[in-house]
Amino acid sequence: MVETILKVQGMMCGMCESHINEVVRKTAQVSKVSSSHTRGETVIVSEQELDIETLKQAIAATGYTVTGAETRPYEKKGFFAFWKK
Repeated sequence: MVETILKVQGMMCGMCESHINEVVRKTAQVSKVSSSHTRGETVIVSEQELDIETLKQAIAATGYTVTGAETRPYEKKGFFAFWKK
């Protein structure tokens, strides 16, 4: 599993978050997407690494700007996650 974090500029509210989530789901064919307008980021969990340029273009077409991207191995978070190490 891979976690991709996109820094997105232009999100102002919950509807903006929903709009970005929908664009990412359609473009990358992933099911786990979470956006935060207060942090200005979108977090995507996928099976494989995503094509960042394709995501940037799809998001830019909707009026938002991706200012940065980071990819790292996904580590499940939760109450019992510390026992897995």
